[in-house]
Amino acid sequence: MFEKAGDVLMEYYKIGYIANTLGVRGELKVVVVSNIPDRFENLKCCYIDTGNVRLPVEVERERTHKTGIAAIKLKGYDDLDSVLAFKGKYLEVDRNNLAELGEGHYFVFEIMGCRVVTTDGTLLGEVTDVLTRDAHDLYVVEGEKGEILIPAVRDMVKEIDIDKKTIRVDLPEGLME
Repeated sequence: MFEKAGDVLMEYYKIGYIANTLGVRGELKVVVVSNIPDRFENLKCCYIDTGNVRLPVEVERERTHKTGIAAIKLKGYDDLDSVLAFKGKYLEVDRNNLAELGEGHYFVFEIMGCRVVTTDGTLLGEVTDVLTRDAHDLYVVEGEKGEILIPAVRDMVKEIDIDKKTIRVDLPEGLME
């Protein structure tokens, strides 16, 4: 996830898993591992984590292959042999190429490590995991009283301040018991 580039520590985020090749003209079958279904639509630059190095690549074109799967053609990789080694690898982006999220939406890495406090100022703990469910996410909060699962819904999560790494919640009675 992190790599040093000169004096700068770079962060990389997985957005797709290269499951296979498609045809003989260098297309790749990519399972989208982002919550944004059209993630590759306007993406130009990304990286392939080869295990030894992150290879910068340029997306020439993309199309939806099936739900959750994109067909990606990389610039300069024009035949099956040139992309075969990418099978089983991840496509990643750096922080500058993350997708834009709408207001009130956050990346999991932004939520992780946030301190969670109640509306009356009681510290509940820190977010150690985010569980993705069909209805809504669950924040896993570790604190003095153990683990608490907090549904990420507006009725309970009143404010998220990413700059201060703080989440303010109003929990119903019995949730922490």
